[in-house]
Amino acid sequence: MSDERATPPNDDSWTMSNDTHDSDRAEPTHLRSDGGQSTDSVFGSRDLRSVLNYLALAGLVLFALVSAVQLYAAVGGIINELIAREYRVFFRAAFNLVVLLLCVGGISLQLDRIT
Repeated sequence: MSDERATPPNDDSWTMSNDTHDSDRAEPTHLRSDGGQSTDSVFGSRDLRSVLNYLALAGLVLFALVSAVQLYAAVGGIINELIAREYRVFFRAAFNLVVLLLCVGGISLQLDRIT
């Protein structure tokens, strides 16, 4: 007697045999911290935490981009009003560097949490 489930034919007409029931399939289990097993969810708490960290990273990057555009415009106007023409380039460079370092720090913190 051959097992039809082991090697399906190459065409699309292969179906599961009648002797296979859903009760034969094991539900996914996850080990709990107390050593027991849980069949509550396909996703474990580690997977959920990872997804939330990726969402937090994406939110931080998007927020940094929007804030940077608005802040650059505002600070550019302030620099034009308050700083003498010959020093404007230096103030803009210093401001851009500070914003860039803050964004890199936040992104690297999130990447450390993810990995």
